[in-house]
Amino acid sequence: MAKPQHILQLSEEQRSNFVDSFDRVISDIDGVLWTLEHSVPRAADGYAALERMGKQLTFLTNNSVRTSAQCVKLFDKIGMQVRPEQIWHPAQSIVSYLQNIKFDGLIYIIASQSFKTVLREAGFQLLDGPNEFIEESYASLAEHIFGREPVRAVVIDVDFNLTSPKILRAHLYLRHPECMLIEGATDRLLPVAKGVSIIGPGAFASILVESSGKKPITLGKPGRELGDLLVEHYQIAQPSRVLMIGDMLAQDVSFGRQCGFQTLLVLSGGCSREQLLAETDPQRIPDYYADSVADVAQMLGEAPKSRV
Repeated sequence: MAKPQHILQLSEEQRSNFVDSFDRVISDIDGVLWTLEHSVPRAADGYAALERMGKQLTFLTNNSVRTSAQCVKLFDKIGMQVRPEQIWHPAQSIVSYLQNIKFDGLIYIIASQSFKTVLREAGFQLLDGPNEFIEESYASLAEHIFGREPVRAVVIDVDFNLTSPKILRAHLYLRHPECMLIEGATDRLLPVAKGVSIIGPGAFASILVESSGKKPITLGKPGRELGDLLVEHYQIAQPSRVLMIGDMLAQDVSFGRQCGFQTLLVLSGGCSREQLLAETDPQRIPDYYADSVADVAQMLGEAPKSRV
């Protein structure tokens, strides 16, 4: 099994070949550009260098709690001018998917308010809750989870106010044979600080997958449906000429590999060098790695001018 190469340990010829081998960069955000604690030093320099080399930049995040407008402001704070249309998050991807299939029906949703706003503004009808306290009796529970509403899709993403009744209600809607299960973010663990992770939405979504027996449509990383959406949107004829940059093996590297993209893991977020070297699943082993995106600026500064 080939080990990933650190981009600053490539020979001059290898660096030149690498730089010439991709035209588009699809990059994660959290853990790559910033964390909850701080921004990644000189990460902006790496992307500036990529743009000077003529590379097209797209930012792909599993975080729909933060709006695209909020993301743009954070980019601006670290010296990057990024347009809203360059940013993809699960809420936007789900809207694109539903529009593509001409979905017309009621959606039961477990997600943040910002996520719901994106779907409502796109014209979709949403149902959520229960959001109130429920008396601890089965009679009270039944009143809140059984419904006859014609729900034809259940959407689940990050919900800071997730409750057992919401999961139970979603499961009951999924009994209908025509009701789809759509996932946004799939992270089972979310890194929030150095060495600290919390349970992510993927763990709760898996409850619905297992209880309903339905194959989910996954529009967050590493979903196949998300990859298909991006390839179609950007008319990517040669997936191998796309470089995926991220800080997570399960979400970013796995996503890039199944899409046929090249992959670059940075160690500035959710994965340590020890975890990278201990990984044995070929689908989660990147082609290259770096300490941070700042290494890209250093590499491009030393590499011969790209022919792309």
